[in-house]
Amino acid sequence: MVEKNHTYKGFNFFSDYDNRIFLTIARGEYNLRGFRNKDLRTRLRENTTHTICRVLKRLRLHGLIKKITHSYRYYLTTLGRQVIATGLKLKELFIIPQLATQG
Repeated sequence: MVEKNHTYKGFNFFSDYDNRIFLTIARGEYNLRGFRNKDLRTRLRENTTHTICRVLKRLRLHGLIKKITHSYRYYLTTLGRQVIATGLKLKELFIIPQLATQG
């Protein structure tokens, strides 16, 4: 993904870091009010504000989250919910068991 001559990488469901991000923003408690940078920092403790800001930018550019107007909160888009739920299900229910039986 490129915006203003700056390249943003995609997401990998097999990366521990990306997986923790997806599991965090998909939590039910964020469905009603949304989530903030601070909320993600409390769940992903090793990250700074700047690191989380870059993650939020990546999620926005890929259309997985949207900013709530006049606030610091974000929420999952319909596409974001579908992509995260489908990706995590495929990984847990199909891909990992297939790899386990082959190994």
